[in-house]
Amino acid sequence: MVVAIGLLFLAAACGQNVQTNRPYTPAEGVNIDVGNPATPNKVVHVRNLAIISWGPGEGVLSGSIVTADRDSLSAVSGMPFKVDGSEGAPFTGTIPSTVSVANGLQVVLTDQPPIIVKSPDIMPGLDADVTLQFENAGDVTLRVPILDGNEPQYATLKPSATPSV
Repeated sequence: MVVAIGLLFLAAACGQNVQTNRPYTPAEGVNIDVGNPATPNKVVHVRNLAIISWGPGEGVLSGSIVTADRDSLSAVSGMPFKVDGSEGAPFTGTIPSTVSVANGLQVVLTDQPPIIVKSPDIMPGLDADVTLQFENAGDVTLRVPILDGNEPQYATLKPSATPSV
């Protein structure tokens, strides 16, 4: 009887440290918080950041940004990595219009005019170091995946060509 009760307690303890009990990103991009954590209302929260590329050489920045205060994304730059892990040609993102965030309202980057990044070394399936610079929170550099824009879930995000006049 004592052995049975012992086995029952042992079995009851199984599964208490399962993976889904830990915080994780249920997406392909990466998360980062930018700014001083001592002033949490001024921290900018970047979620699911990635580059989506429909072919070598170019991509668009994808992700969501939110802050309780006011801030704006002022610059994007970075460096892709080549297949062999070496550094590729750096890029500077083209921000066509101000990306302002304020008052806890989420800004989805792919709902804005696209932030385009170009480098001959951008290739789906690889990674890039991306630096985001915010006016108030400062800047941060993190490694993000370059996702294949030809996957069905990204089909509607492809920027349209600018008409020629």
